[in-house]
Amino acid sequence: MADFSGYWTIVTSDPKTLLDLFEALAEIEALCATLAAQRARASDLRRLEDALRRMEVAAPPEYPQLNLDFHDRVCRMSRNGELARLACGLRHRLAPLRHVQLAHADRQERSMREHQALVDAIGVRDGPLAGSIMRAHQRIAMREVLFLHEPSAV
Repeated sequence: MADFSGYWTIVTSDPKTLLDLFEALAEIEALCATLAAQRARASDLRRLEDALRRMEVAAPPEYPQLNLDFHDRVCRMSRNGELARLACGLRHRLAPLRHVQLAHADRQERSMREHQALVDAIGVRDGPLAGSIMRAHQRIAMREVLFLHEPSAV
């Protein structure tokens, strides 16, 4: 379980570096989602669905940690420890910005719809679709964070 509660990493303010970090995270998590659809066990899928249900009823202050846990679970379901560690490290570096982004307007609701689509794709074992959904999900987050960070970076 990824746990960043109460601990934040200093993140660069350079938009190009932020773009690189988000792009790397999007691609690594997309690959993890693809592999998760191929390799997940039935018990993994049940736990992922349970995590999604907890997120649906979470209060806004609880949601960022549950979101980190959800993404960590998908990456671990890939059964590739190196990819999961790389993704976790990138999420850790971006956590302060994601926390702000997730608090923005209706992002939690939209994120839940994206997560549900991902769970559905993994559940039907559609690796390419799962990867595509995760990539799009991360790119949406990237655009929102960069917009919040510096509008000229989008």
